[in-house]
Amino acid sequence: MSIGETPTSVRLSKVKRPGGVLWFDLQQVAHDDAGTWLRGPVGSPWAAPHDSGGLSVPIVVLLAADRPWVAWWVGDPTDRRLEIDVCLPPEAVEGGWRYVDLELDPVRHEGDGRVEIEDWDEFEQACRHGWMTSDDATLAQTTAERCAEVLRQGTEPWLGRGWDMLRESP
Repeated sequence: MSIGETPTSVRLSKVKRPGGVLWFDLQQVAHDDAGTWLRGPVGSPWAAPHDSGGLSVPIVVLLAADRPWVAWWVGDPTDRRLEIDVCLPPEAVEGGWRYVDLELDPVRHEGDGRVEIEDWDEFEQACRHGWMTSDDATLAQTTAERCAEVLRQGTEPWLGRGWDMLRESP
């Protein structure tokens, strides 16, 4: 997408095994060397098997078809954070994107700079119940540790770009 182009509406689907599909209706706002950038202003629709609604805070999402993670900048005034969903590499599908969540989520909390990997309990449950293969589990752990280190170092240019795009969010 180039400057001045109208954003394209896309649906981002996140598959939780065995819980079903969560989806978000977002706007594709850019594509660059880092990947495809999506934005969700407050009120953007979302749905899950158990609930639906509109986003209560703005978000920016970065994804690429060749990477086993999706980054989410979350503009929550009480806890601005960058969350990384470790996943099977996202797939471009008709009308948007789809990925399978591998449970582990490296998170950087901007307020205090703390980096942690969340959802170990969900990861262990998925492994225990066979919802994730051993290869997927290895990918999840390796990717989560690598992404947490990227969040700690803070030197990748796309980290700041996500915050800039979130500030530009309507």
